[in-house]
Amino acid sequence: MSVALQDTPPGPTRAAAADASLLSPEIAGRLGRLAIVARRAATARARGRRRARRAGGGSETVDLRAYGAGDDPRRIAWHAYARLERLLVRLVADEAPLRLTLVVDESASMSHGRPTKLRQASRIAAGFAAVALAGEDRVALAVGSGGDARVQRPVSGRAGLARVLATLDGVAASGETDLRAAVQRGLDAAPGRGVCVILSDLFEPQGILAGAREARRRGHEVALVEVLAPFEIDPPDLSGFDLEDEETGELIELPERGARERFHETLAMHRWQVDEAARALEAVVVRTSTDEPFEAIVSRALGAGVLAGGVR
Repeated sequence: MSVALQDTPPGPTRAAAADASLLSPEIAGRLGRLAIVARRAATARARGRRRARRAGGGSETVDLRAYGAGDDPRRIAWHAYARLERLLVRLVADEAPLRLTLVVDESASMSHGRPTKLRQASRIAAGFAAVALAGEDRVALAVGSGGDARVQRPVSGRAGLARVLATLDGVAASGETDLRAAVQRGLDAAPGRGVCVILSDLFEPQGILAGAREARRRGHEVALVEVLAPFEIDPPDLSGFDLEDEETGELIELPERGARERFHETLAMHRWQVDEAARALEAVVVRTSTDEPFEAIVSRALGAGVLAGGVR
């Protein structure tokens, strides 16, 4: 007997209803209070990490706020006053914007789970994009499973977020995994240093880690986000079954006994190897599942140091 490695779809649930939108306005508002972290503080300025906004000199106006006592009258945005009849002060960036490159694995193995791993990865990527763009940073996106990955060059602001969400909302899992090529395309679209976040089930560690090494070689900080279906973390006992690899069609014969225990050992070894390689690259690994609430994923990213609160 051959079976695909996929969990049984549940009936209608609250999670399924929430899947209708990648990023609700409520969640987007909460994410706006966070920031993407470039963890090497000593080189953060050289890497282009924006720390704060201020009223004052500078060539790039990033926002406006109400004029208050003590503000320099030379910073009043007179063009805005002519339109709104309100005194507003120009805000400029203390530092150049951070470049965040998001790479989302769109290979066939990402089709499992409810919601699918690809949908969950897209939702997480959308959240990271919302955080970065709320902080006047720039976001580039690569979605695919190889050299034909679709690439979106760095965008900014609300219009940029709308473009990112539109791309992520149209993803569809297919094909084999070659994340090294997908990461390469994403990095080519966003030259310069920054933060590169790779979202995948990490089932092709050689290519993923090769992509992470290339990102580090170019001066990026790297975060790996592993997204698995609950079935792939703790499967039932399938001893005696044959499993079919959905990407390659290869049949894997399971032993008559002890398949579940062997699976847990193999997954633990796989994760340990990924962690060791990531540690050598000073990369962060964040693990989640398709049934984990978005708020819990944000907390996990905060704990790992990919996100930070209260920095603006």
